[in-house]
Amino acid sequence: MLEKLKETIERLSEKDAKSWLYLTMLRLEQLSKIDIPKEEMLEEIKHILYPIDHQPPPQTDYDTVHIVGSESTAGSLRVGLERNHKIIGVWEMFDIGPLSDKMERHIWLQNHINIYEHSIDEEFGKKFNQAMDELNRIPPHCPVIMWTANNAHEQIFHRYILDYLRKNESENPVYLINASIAYRELELSPLGFSEHYPELEPEQLKSILLYRLGEPLSAEAKKHYADEWLKLKETVAMLRVWKEGKIQGVPESYFDQEILYFAKEAQREHAENGFVKAGRIIGEAYGQLEGRVNFMYLEYRLRTLAFEGHFDIKGIPKSISHYSVRLKDKEGDTQ
Repeated sequence: MLEKLKETIERLSEKDAKSWLYLTMLRLEQLSKIDIPKEEMLEEIKHILYPIDHQPPPQTDYDTVHIVGSESTAGSLRVGLERNHKIIGVWEMFDIGPLSDKMERHIWLQNHINIYEHSIDEEFGKKFNQAMDELNRIPPHCPVIMWTANNAHEQIFHRYILDYLRKNESENPVYLINASIAYRELELSPLGFSEHYPELEPEQLKSILLYRLGEPLSAEAKKHYADEWLKLKETVAMLRVWKEGKIQGVPESYFDQEILYFAKEAQREHAENGFVKAGRIIGEAYGQLEGRVNFMYLEYRLRTLAFEGHFDIKGIPKSISHYSVRLKDKEGDTQ
């Protein structure tokens, strides 16, 4: 197994390898804080390794297309589905930043979000453009299955895709599956399930596909979702959340109190000379918030709180792994 895993990793690009490694370390960090039996911990580690150990060869023939806005769901679908299913994973963060203008969005992300050690173009733009190219090559009338969940990014994402398909005058039948709802209906119970960002195993996604596919969206439904994207484009909020069954714009500081709380808890339990690694705070906050916002936005807000004087900083905050923080009290003294 180790030799096969090594060969698979060697075939990955540097960017894909870094992305997988970071997501793996973040998940392990979360698991280290959960009181679960050793056997379940080992099973979860195997689940983390499974997608990287079962990468399929490049796909050339398919009769169904899946469009996914979650990297983890896209990976599980690639592992679990037969070769006649093509998976298009679109990497975006529609829950944050401006939506109305591509260049304005690019500048905002570049100025606010740390994406590893590379630029927005290297880590973000190229992957997105590649996915869009794949969308343009979907054969006419090929069934399209869109996956979504109860979080702002994926809810906005499927609205964006439906508007994109409308602009391309696509006549493909489109199915919409909400993994969060299907999970509840099928009473699935994976370890660490999140209502907002469900990380389901390949077999569970196959069950959802089999039992909850339903009928394709009507022309009216597709138009409704696409029109909602056009309305969302005009909103001015830089942060959006899924709340009470709706996409809602909220202030950028919406999660700041949670970040301060988890920073205080982490400092009490794990501080070295009062400082705590930024990644530890963000990992804890992301896990406890159950995916209500992506971890890169939480890092941006931690950095902002430090610049506003809530923390001392040790290191250079060019990425989540390069700095530590220490809370100050209300008078500005270090706690």
